[in-house]
Amino acid sequence: MQNNHYREFYGKALVPAGLNDRKTFLGIQPDLLQTHLLIGLQGLPEDGREFYHWNVTIYKSDSEGIYDACRPIYASSSYDRFDDAVEAARKLEKEILNDNLHTIRQQEKIS
Repeated sequence: MQNNHYREFYGKALVPAGLNDRKTFLGIQPDLLQTHLLIGLQGLPEDGREFYHWNVTIYKSDSEGIYDACRPIYASSSYDRFDDAVEAARKLEKEILNDNLHTIRQQEKIS
């Protein structure tokens, strides 16, 4: 698999990037194959326990879902509950569908 956290990585949504998000995250080269954003949930075990912390990650992807697992364009803070991470992923998916993910990243850099 593409992700070294395969057993704890769940691809949630493959979403076409809007024009503004493409410019911000994918570049503007005309031959660029990466046209989508893949939202995933990644679980990392707590040291010595079977308890996981969850992050929402977003990767540049092609239309088939092939992505570079080593280079997320977005990684959330950790969530203790899987359900909280799923809800955060839903909100990010809406932002991508509205072509607004780039504004979230800008706000995070300012904060």
